[in-house]
Amino acid sequence: MRKYYVLLVLFLLVTSALIAQSETKPQPFSFGKKGISQAIDVNIMPSTDNEMLIKEDAERQDKSLPFRVGIGHSVAKTLDNSGRKDILDDGSMLWRAEFVSENAIMTYLVFDKFNIPEEGQLFIYSPDHTQVFGPYTNDDVQSVGKLVTDDIIGDEVVVEYYEPADASFKGEFQIAAVMHVYRDFLHTRSLEKGPHGEADGSCHIDVACPEGQPWQDPIKSVVCISITAYVPAEGGWGGYLCSGALVNNVRMDKTPYVLSAEHCVAADDQTHKFYFRYQLNECNGTSGFSGYTANGGNIIARSGASTSSINTKSDFLLLKLTRDLSSFPWRDSVVFAGWDRSGAASVGAGIHHPRGDWKKISFPSSVATITSGNMAQRYFRVAWQTDPNKGVTEQGSSGSPLFNADQLIIGTLTSGSSSCNYVYGTDNYGKMSYHWNNNNASNSANKLQPWLDPDNTGAVTLPSMKINGTILGLQHHESPTFGIYPNPSQDGHITIQGEFLPEEATCHIYNVLGQQVKNMEVFTDATFNLNVSDLDNGVYFIDILGSERTYRSKLIIAR
Repeated sequence: MRKYYVLLVLFLLVTSALIAQSETKPQPFSFGKKGISQAIDVNIMPSTDNEMLIKEDAERQDKSLPFRVGIGHSVAKTLDNSGRKDILDDGSMLWRAEFVSENAIMTYLVFDKFNIPEEGQLFIYSPDHTQVFGPYTNDDVQSVGKLVTDDIIGDEVVVEYYEPADASFKGEFQIAAVMHVYRDFLHTRSLEKGPHGEADGSCHIDVACPEGQPWQDPIKSVVCISITAYVPAEGGWGGYLCSGALVNNVRMDKTPYVLSAEHCVAADDQTHKFYFRYQLNECNGTSGFSGYTANGGNIIARSGASTSSINTKSDFLLLKLTRDLSSFPWRDSVVFAGWDRSGAASVGAGIHHPRGDWKKISFPSSVATITSGNMAQRYFRVAWQTDPNKGVTEQGSSGSPLFNADQLIIGTLTSGSSSCNYVYGTDNYGKMSYHWNNNNASNSANKLQPWLDPDNTGAVTLPSMKINGTILGLQHHESPTFGIYPNPSQDGHITIQGEFLPEEATCHIYNVLGQQVKNMEVFTDATFNLNVSDLDNGVYFIDILGSERTYRSKLIIAR
């Protein structure tokens, strides 16, 4: 069971994020403590035949299905029925247990009950302490009541819980499953493929290659999504991969929405992990980032079909991370992607994680609305460049965004026939224009508009945005902001409040495309009024140019 440890050392050398996480976060209580026994209970999971599971997967290589990478062992382990529990001299409690799923490439845990006090700390780590994740708190629990941990490379994982004597209440939890990831992340024991998957073909383009350089902002929005669910029809717990993108909303309030495809829903109570900036450092390289993980995401909206939504709906899924992105140290490396819901097509790029591999970019030769058949008007049909080939998609790319020439999302991947062995195949992307409000006009849970334009401004396009609020595609300059009240405004009569000098100044107003739509002279003071009632519904940026500095803030008009 320790035969992967040499490979683990290799892997850790090229994925510094895992080590960095253990260096910058609190450590488990037992580390470095004298007098604490290291003899803890070891729970051996049933034998798992990785090769047999991979053969089973060969029968389900369809982009309209999520890509399976793992299975789970049900365990139902709690503080009271398992593990080693030590009551320490000061009255505090230390609980530990080890789980082994032999030959697992990666191992992680699913909790279906998790309620611990603020003072409690739960960690998972590898037996040699080279990988440490935690502490996990109640903030990590999804709305379905489950918590899913980070991935431990290898087939052994230790879970540790420490609770001080004066904790506000006694913690309780139950480990529902030990997840066994069986895909060979090293791909015949080389470093050619990513840690979470293995692209089947060799025609893909790494986002670090020259072709990806003009697309660096949208690239930063794309994520690999790990899905864990109990699926009785498939014999129990399963682990799956899809792709998606962090998306901007009209309020630009940094709500962490991730857009994907509904056919990536294995069960209504599934859990999610999101791998950000999971990409190579250099073109065709062997090392990159894979440790920028956000655990937990809730289903906010979906297209609404009872099973696969391909033939009856537009197949979208909107998730929301359980934690705000501002809590992550790597937050500056992500972008909230903009979108275009006009329904117009133009040739841009698809960005995705084929079979969970390092992030790739593919370039269409054509993008056109499907006009006949059961997918008519709801989908774009994409043909890929073939001479020379500039990439395709695979299973695991499901839910990935299709960007137009302006680098705005216009669709999400649903199905298709393309592969590196068949570059002439086409792929189908559900249209943002149909996702918007056409799946079920009466139910907010079946459309995007209530979430991406909650004030119903009628915005048709929206630019991308960095986590610091920088609007991409709009001329940006560092400037102080000011308050606008009310915002959103229903009639365009607003009050401005800020640290202005009392003076004559110029006010410029821009739309989200960076086009100046209004220009006026104003007298600034600590508080003054503006009348912009002639502006249409939408998002605007107000620049006020004084004698010493320029101020900028965002206005929403929603009648």
